[in-house]
Amino acid sequence: MRTLRLDPRPADALDALWARNEKLAERIEEVLDWIEADPPDMRARRRLFTNGMWVVSVSGGGEDWTVVWEEETPGEPYVRLIAETTSI
Repeated sequence: MRTLRLDPRPADALDALWARNEKLAERIEEVLDWIEADPPDMRARRRLFTNGMWVVSVSGGGEDWTVVWEEETPGEPYVRLIAETTSI
């Protein structure tokens, strides 16, 4: 396993989601597991922005969320954003 780091804002967003929608929070945790795997699961690498960041969409309970991550250095994934898609 690699070491996954989260920006403070995505960590806070995930904590808040756990308090109100556990099923969706579990799905996002699954995506974080994909990112943390060595090598990363291909499901976490389906969509790449031109700036080198990856985006993963997560849906559940009538909500759509987005996880944005990158590898600043090889083997060190960094989650930059976890947010409801409508708030981006």
